[in-house]
Formats: sequence, C-alpha cells, structure tokens
Amino acid sequence: MSPDQCREARAILKWTRGDLANAAGVTLWVVAAFEDGREVLPIYEIEIRAALEAVGIGFVFEIEDKQFKPAGVTYSPRGKDEVN
Repeated sequence: MSPDQCREARAILKWTRGDLANAAGVTLWVVAAFEDGREVLPIYEIEIRAALEAVGIGFVFEIEDKQFKPAGVTYSPRGKDEVN
C-alpha cells in the first residue's frame, strides 16, 4: 500500500486521519507520517492496511518494469455478518 492509496481509501470511506487511526489502533501521528511519505514501523503499515481491508478496501497494483506499482484502490463494502 502506498501513501497515495491510503489517502484514496480514506477519501472513499470519508474517513479522517483520526478515523483511520482509531480503526487501526495506531496514533494519529502514525497515519499522518505514513501518508506524508515518512518511514513508519512495518507493523503500523500492516495495521493501517488491515483496518482498511476489513471494511472492504482493496489495493490494486500493476506490473511495470517487472515490479509491482500501486495503481489505485477498490471498494466493496462489507456487512457486519460477512465472514472474512
């Protein structure tokens, strides 16, 4: 997940950075640092991504020069009764 994908996902969900921080169980500073392109501990990025995926965000990548490159996000809302 890239910082741009994270911001795009929040925009789709209409979440603030604080909303994402609460959902991910991290501090607001961590979300801000990640989205601003600063380095954060890998566990924080995992928690942020997991929180977004839990509500139906998917991350799209494309192959360019034999490397995966971020290419946007998808959204398929998940109901409370849906099994992950």
